[in-house]
Amino acid sequence: MPGAGTPGQEYGYPDSSVPRYQPGGMPGGGLAGRYQESPVDIRETRVTGRRVVQYIIDYILSGIIPALAYWLFDRGHGVLHGFGWLLATVISLAVLLWYWVLRPHSKNGQTFGMQLLGVRVISKDGGPADMVQLFVRAVLLIIDDLFFGLVGLITMLCSRYRQRIGDHAARTLVVHATPWYGQRQRSYQGADLSGRTRV
Repeated sequence: MPGAGTPGQEYGYPDSSVPRYQPGGMPGGGLAGRYQESPVDIRETRVTGRRVVQYIIDYILSGIIPALAYWLFDRGHGVLHGFGWLLATVISLAVLLWYWVLRPHSKNGQTFGMQLLGVRVISKDGGPADMVQLFVRAVLLIIDDLFFGLVGLITMLCSRYRQRIGDHAARTLVVHATPWYGQRQRSYQGADLSGRTRV
């Protein structure tokens, strides 16, 4: 049976002994597993409303320090103005990297907004999202945010697993923080190509 005996985590839970689904014996984790379907129950990804509210919260929180940095340092003229702008930009990028990549990577795939709304980011293979995946989806917020976020929202609504462009590129999913269809106790070794587990 494909992937049998391979260590992994169902929905990314680090303490789970359930093997990760790996069709055809392909290595799992991160961007390495290149297959079309996910072993994650599609119903777990039906959190679009929560994601909209979550993103508004995260957008505000992640922008506070960058806004203050530009207000404080982007002043003056000539060389002083250039240095202040550069300093504010470095601070802003560092904050955004921490908020969208480093913190979620160390906090169960969750930003502050995700914690409040009960959702989290996982890899499409059912394991935890790695730092590269989180970075890719963070960078592509630039595209998903176009037209006041309509690009990301429309892409989600048209996607089977409710993935925005950043999720498609990073091969990530946003799901309920705690699986609530009994999936934590099930092995995905019997998952079929529809993303549902055979019983």
